[in-house]
Amino acid sequence: MKKKLSIVVFFATLFFISSISLSLACDFCLLSQGISPLETISGAGGIRINQRYTMLNSVYKGTKDVTPAVKPKEEYWTTEVTGFYSIAEDLMLLAIVPLKKNTLDGHLHVHSDGDIEVHTDMKGDVSGLGDIALVGRYTFLKKHTIDTTTAIAGLFGVKLPTGKTDGKTSDGAEFLDAHLQLGTGATDFLFGLSLNHSIQRLSLSANILDAIHTEGKTGDKTYQFGNIINYDVTGKYRIHPGELAPERNQWFLALGINGELRDKEKEGGVTVDNSGGHTIYLTPGVQVVAAPHWVVEALYYYSIYHDLYGTQTGENYKVSAGVTYLF
Repeated sequence: MKKKLSIVVFFATLFFISSISLSLACDFCLLSQGISPLETISGAGGIRINQRYTMLNSVYKGTKDVTPAVKPKEEYWTTEVTGFYSIAEDLMLLAIVPLKKNTLDGHLHVHSDGDIEVHTDMKGDVSGLGDIALVGRYTFLKKHTIDTTTAIAGLFGVKLPTGKTDGKTSDGAEFLDAHLQLGTGATDFLFGLSLNHSIQRLSLSANILDAIHTEGKTGDKTYQFGNIINYDVTGKYRIHPGELAPERNQWFLALGINGELRDKEKEGGVTVDNSGGHTIYLTPGVQVVAAPHWVVEALYYYSIYHDLYGTQTGENYKVSAGVTYLF
């Protein structure tokens, strides 16, 4: 029974690692959701390396796609290194270090009358360390039977303003938009809740993660990102082997719905009308567990719904892949 309980604890822990570091729902706030790892793996800690890519190449006014013939383009590459260690049976600490490269190739400008144009001569890129996050995760409910595993856990974290916020356009004429900077320039707080229930070859997970943003400085102005809620519901099916065997390699397919709700932002204390909104993604994924130390997984986030405030660029898709080594 003690061994089974330790399996549940570590399963819930890894589940939270996925929910933090697998794939961003917004690349400027260090939030993400993902596939829940395998409940049959035990250990005291580990390290994860994750690579993700996000591309924005469309323009939305509310729910309407108003992308012009000449498109703006933003790309976000992030390599995350996550270390995690269990300091008690139900408590784990995580440190997440992102290395980023953000690129702008054409800036969307919205005029006061609502007309839009793309400044194709506005380009730029930044690369380097992003905002480091420190997170604690506590499992407050765990139940294991012969056929089922259930775990519920809570999370609290802080994101530190370690990323630079002074990146400029290629010609050096002006600062890049706050979303394109390596960091947010602020100390922000993360709160989360996660549930996972598995029975035989099927499992269902649900996450909700809230980011409370404080005011920082990007470029030569103060900037405050809106509070953000990320959520997801994901089903996972073990396609091999048919019977659970922790010592054997295992393959999983996953399909989920992920969403992001963002409040409007403030620049210089003034609300940015063309910011915030709701985006939903359909998210297929695959996971391979090479017992007893390795977990490899990949996700594709395809945006299926945008309801953005004002007129904004919106995500077309996201891709994420990660490798975890368990001690």
